[in-house]
Formats: sequence, C-alpha cells, structure tokens
Amino acid sequence: MVHMSCARSLFFAFILCLLSWVQIPSFAQEPLDNQPHIQPRAQGSVAAPKPTPKPKPQTQPPEAQPAESQQAQPPLSQEPQVSSSKDSQADFNAAPLAKEPAPAPAVDEKSFQPYDPHVAAKDVEVGYYNFKQRNYRSALDRFNHALLYKPHDAEATFGLALTQEKLDLLSQAYHNYEEYLKIVPTGAHAKEAQEAIKRIGTHVDVQKEPATDTEHDIDVGETYLSLNNFAAARERFEEALRLSPDNPTACFRLAQSLQGLRQIEPARLYYQKYLELEPRGPFSADAKKAIADINAFVGK
Repeated sequence: MVHMSCARSLFFAFILCLLSWVQIPSFAQEPLDNQPHIQPRAQGSVAAPKPTPKPKPQTQPPEAQPAESQQAQPPLSQEPQVSSSKDSQADFNAAPLAKEPAPAPAVDEKSFQPYDPHVAAKDVEVGYYNFKQRNYRSALDRFNHALLYKPHDAEATFGLALTQEKLDLLSQAYHNYEEYLKIVPTGAHAKEAQEAIKRIGTHVDVQKEPATDTEHDIDVGETYLSLNNFAAARERFEEALRLSPDNPTACFRLAQSLQGLRQIEPARLYYQKYLELEPRGPFSADAKKAIADINAFVGK
C-alpha cells in the first residue's frame, strides 16, 4: 500500500512539470469580435453575383389551398349567400337610374266613355232578344251598355225607350222617344216613336216640374231604376215614403228596387201595400205577378 501511494504522488508531480513547460495561448488577449468573420474576396478575382428577383406571390385557387386552410374555413352552403345590406348589392359601375315617372292622374270613370261600335251593335242585338223574351231588366242593361260604347245610337235609344215603357218608367221612355226622333227624324222607328209620345203624353206631364219633394224623389228614383241602380233608387223611394207614407207609386217602385237587390221579403210587403192602396191601379197586374213569383220562389 505504501509503494502505491508513493507511485501516485510521483505521477502527479510529473504531470505538473509537463504542464509548466507547455505554453497555452490566452483567448482573452485577442477578442473574437475584432477578427473578421468572413474573409473578403480579392478585387477582380470573381464578379459579384446579380441579385435574384423575388417571385411574385401567386394566389392559389380554393382547391389548391392547403388542407389546413380549407379546414379553417366554414363549409359553404349550396344556396347562394345574399347579403342583406343594400350597399353591398349596389352596382356602382352601372348607369345612373332614371327618375321614377310621376303617377298618371286618376281617370274619372264617369267622364271616360269608351267608343266601340261593334260592342254596341252586339249589345243592341242581345237587348232586343231579351226584350222579346220579356226579360226587360236584362234588356235594360244591354241597351244602357250599348249607349255607353256608342252614345246617341239610334237603335239603342229606341230599344231603351221600348223597355222603359214596358217597365212603366214613362218619364224616361218619353224622353228617349224624343231623343230618337232628334237623332233620326225619318228613321225606321220614327212613326212608332211619335205614336208612343202621344200615348205616354196623356199619362205623364213632362212639361211640368215636380210639385212636391215626394214627386221629385220619385222622378229621380225612377231614373236610377231605369239604369238598374237599385241601391240609389231604393234610397230615393224610401225618402219619398218618409214624406208621403201612403204614396202608392213610391210603394210599388220601392218594391221593385228591393226585388232588384234580392230582398224579396220586404219587396213582397211593399207590393202588397201598393195593392191595398190601389187595388185597381196601373201597376196592380205587375204587383200581383211579382207577388206570385216571390211566393213560388220562397215556397209560400
């Protein structure tokens, strides 16, 4: 053991002697920052390279994008996405829109009268057919409609006068017979019109103005009735009965107006009231027939 420890001591002393003889350079004397990292080339040896232009970034189509970017985007729906903003939908490159035209003024239907002689001729034809079938209300509609499309038509005016006379609208019939003679004084129906004027003139005093408000209401109501304007006619006849509750003509005309409005029960009552006031009056036969038709319709 003593020999081994002596040998170790000698070995370490030998190593120390060797280290003292060898000179180790000191890195602290010359700092690394003062030394050039890259040695410069000699002038004229090699030409300096030209800078390489950087390529422009190219946009990839949606299908060529990486999978990660596609996963990051939300899936598109099949329906097209429409923006709710009006600004995003506006096309600023389009031509400026023209100003919206001002609305056309409203046309007064009463003053506007279409002109179509072909329609008027067809209405006259159908009107005479209904007249022969004793469907006087339908004939009245057709003749009035013909005069709407061709005012002052001789045939339509004469047919209207005939129909009004059948409906006991004598004042209106008298006026239209005269109107026909003004249009065609020597027409095909001139002789019939003259005879009708003489016949109606004995029952209607056309030169005399209505003496009372009741007669005026009846006259205006009959004008509405001749146009099949049953609602307006009813108002006039009701006003006449308010002034004269026992006027037989107003009762009969009011019954006709109510029947035209499909108010058959009140119409029957006024037909009956007319027969009570004038059992043998000029409209008694028409009133009895109307009552019979209503009874047959309602089953009483």
